[in-house]
Formats: sequence, structure tokens, C-alpha cells
Amino acid sequence: MRRGGPVCTPDTQIRDAMADMTRHRQRHLPVLRDGKLCGLISLGDVVKYRLDELELETNVLRDAYISRR
Repeated sequence: MRRGGPVCTPDTQIRDAMADMTRHRQRHLPVLRDGKLCGLISLGDVVKYRLDELELETNVLRDAYISRR
């Protein structure tokens, strides 16, 4: 990793972190709290979160469709 690249905080939205990672072509994003490193988000973490989110949305839509029948 290099200095001065994009970072995030624990309050950063996943979509914003994903956008920064894509824009800067980084596979990892340091998480800073009060200027100190408190974690690291990987591209795999972001993809897993997004897949879980899509699965939940699919299940809700499927349940709504089935209940209307």
C-alpha cells in the first residue's frame, strides 16, 4: 500500500467504500478512527456484503410475490 491513498471510517457507507476502491483501483481500504488504523476492508469483504444484500432483497421480493398469489 502507499501513503496518501483513500481511507474510510467505521461510519463510511459500503457503497462509498466500494466506489473509492474502484476509482483508485485498490483491493484494500484502510479504516481509520481518530486518525489511527482500526481495520482494513478488502474487496472480498465488499463483494460478500453486496451479495448478502442482494440475496436478502431477492428473498423479500420472492416472499412478496408468493403472498400475492
